[in-house]
Amino acid sequence: MHCARVCPVHAIVVKVGNESPQIDHERCIGCGACITACGHEGLIYFDSTEGVKRMLEGPDKVAALVDPSISGEFPDITDYRKFVEMIRQLGFAFVTDASFGVDLVAQVYKKLFSNERGKFYITANCPAIADMVCKFHPDLTDNLAPIVSPMIAQALMVKKRYGENTRTVYIGPCIAAKKDTRDFDPKAVVDSVITFVELRRLFEQNNIQESQLEYSDFDPPVGRLGSLYPISQGILEAAGVNEKLMEGNVLTADGNPSSLKAIHSFEHHTDQIRKHINVFYNEGCVMGPGMSAGGDKLLRTSLVLAYSQRRISKIDLDKWNSEIENYKGLDLSRAYLKNDKRAKEPAPAKVDEILSLLEKNDDSSPSCAICGFESCRNFAKAVAQGLTRTDMCFDFNIKNKQKYIETLRDSRARQNTELSTLNDEMKNRQAEFELTNTKLETSRAIMNQIPSGVVIVDDKLKITSSNRSFIELLGDDAREIDEIIPGLRGADLKTLVPVQFYKVFQNVLATGENILSRDVKINEAFLNLSVFSIQDRKVVGGIVRDMFSPEVRNEQIIHRVGEVIDQNLTMVQQIGFLLGEGASKTEAMLNSIAELHRKKKKTNLD
Repeated sequence: MHCARVCPVHAIVVKVGNESPQIDHERCIGCGACITACGHEGLIYFDSTEGVKRMLEGPDKVAALVDPSISGEFPDITDYRKFVEMIRQLGFAFVTDASFGVDLVAQVYKKLFSNERGKFYITANCPAIADMVCKFHPDLTDNLAPIVSPMIAQALMVKKRYGENTRTVYIGPCIAAKKDTRDFDPKAVVDSVITFVELRRLFEQNNIQESQLEYSDFDPPVGRLGSLYPISQGILEAAGVNEKLMEGNVLTADGNPSSLKAIHSFEHHTDQIRKHINVFYNEGCVMGPGMSAGGDKLLRTSLVLAYSQRRISKIDLDKWNSEIENYKGLDLSRAYLKNDKRAKEPAPAKVDEILSLLEKNDDSSPSCAICGFESCRNFAKAVAQGLTRTDMCFDFNIKNKQKYIETLRDSRARQNTELSTLNDEMKNRQAEFELTNTKLETSRAIMNQIPSGVVIVDDKLKITSSNRSFIELLGDDAREIDEIIPGLRGADLKTLVPVQFYKVFQNVLATGENILSRDVKINEAFLNLSVFSIQDRKVVGGIVRDMFSPEVRNEQIIHRVGEVIDQNLTMVQQIGFLLGEGASKTEAMLNSIAELHRKKKKTNLD
């Protein structure tokens, strides 16, 4: 998001709901600040190289208009005549020195600034500044110097000298110049613009190297002091405009934020300033966004000065004056139109609401300016206008992150507490499970001690528990199943006993009424069956006695049988208690079964 913060006109819009910033091309002035700021090459400008290559392959002659900043771009090339020849090798019919276009424009500026009429002007040599004035300071549009840029002046000269059909490509350090050819060149004298970065790419694609080439000079005419143009004050020196502090009437401002503040100050204090201003968005063209990244301003300036000194020392002054005279008739005038792109002023209440949200209620507090706005109020206005989001405020973002971290900490603490509670609950459940499992095993052990068969089934007649005696009564099939499923747990009672046997269990489940002492026959065995409800209509139990067993057939030992039955019933009662759920109902049922056996015992004795 750094690109959005450095944009001087906030043309990179960060809207709510969009992950990535979007470029508003209507607001963009082509200054290249975003390109320089973006360290991920996430932003690129329009690449003109393919169009230029097609142009060079076409039937028309093409002239290169070379900005004097080229001397700062190629410090590795010791003689300018080498890069002139390198450009020719790309297919250009003419390679011209745009310093001459600067000289032409400088003559017009000298006349404008010397003619004191009480109106003060802003130089219009920097396309980014000119575009910014028209869009965001439209009331100053009439104060833009009505003069074409050196690029267009050079193109007009080339058309006159080499023919109207000659196509022109400007090679320079400026991205905004690409927009300039579309927006402020009604005569369409510049066909394309490529930056020095694009020029290097063309050299690489065509394998053009300095060491393999001879010298070649610019096609005439050549510039003089216009070669100083890459330095911000160069245009003034080329014009011979007095820059002395006490005597001069022009002030220079370059770079961001100095150039922006100069425009703002000029707009609000023109009557007090009472001077023309020479403004460049970058720190001179030597630091333009179309130059290779990471350049050293001092080094580039020194290279430009050395280049200018060599050129000027060899120039034929009479011939240069003659060339200037030849092209004085060129129409270098230019009209600028207001193109107001200022966003509508939001309601003060809305701005105050956003300031309150940002916790920036005190307008007197200084702004950190990290958001790219001069004040917190201006930032709040931009939020209200939909140009940015609140999270672009560094301070607000940090506070939100801190709150988020605190929320996470609180949530973590609550989770830890809940986890501890769950752990305790699991321990309790585990203890209960182990106790229940112990009771269950105990109950099974007790059941296996009962000589009568005992079986417990659910409402689907699935066996939940049975003892050894019951399995023995059923025979070999039951014993085989018991080896696989101990206690026959889960087995279907209907598959193990005849219908008259399990029907007794179904009746008790259906009616809830106990059935005591029902005689049934399984194979050769004659059994006595008592079925009782343990959990109403859900769980029933049954006690099975073999009527052919010696205990039942021998009446002399009927008393012992009664005692055994009493003991068996006592054990069954204990099982009911151990099983937990339905224990009270089981106890009552087992007591009723015990009472029944006592009555039978008394009857047999009588």
